[in-house]
Amino acid sequence: MKANKNKAIYLALTSALVLGSTQVLAAGGNTAYGAGALISVTSGQNNSAFGEEALKLDTIGSWNTASGNSALRDNTAGFQNTANGHVSLVLNTSGSNNTASGYASLSSNTTGDHNTASGS
Repeated sequence: MKANKNKAIYLALTSALVLGSTQVLAAGGNTAYGAGALISVTSGQNNSAFGEEALKLDTIGSWNTASGNSALRDNTAGFQNTANGHVSLVLNTSGSNNTASGYASLSSNTTGDHNTASGS
């Protein structure tokens, strides 16, 4: 396990050098790319955030994937969500097992579970 952790840290540092000031986070199985992405995570694991403020407020939520500016931004405790597109699932706080694909899809969902939406 220690070798994998060291490898993740090495890859994160290498990526940071290549990408300049862009934030890259690789800890606890989390991966973040973009200013403000996954900056609040405390114990959440295996999250992927790509885009400015993607999964910004996530603290304990795990197994989430956010791609796009502010995708899943307000998620704090939701699990197993997938949001692709600008502001998709942006207001979700604790809803789980949601899939949103496209601009602003499921943007008003806050606590709902097991929803799927495509398009805006």
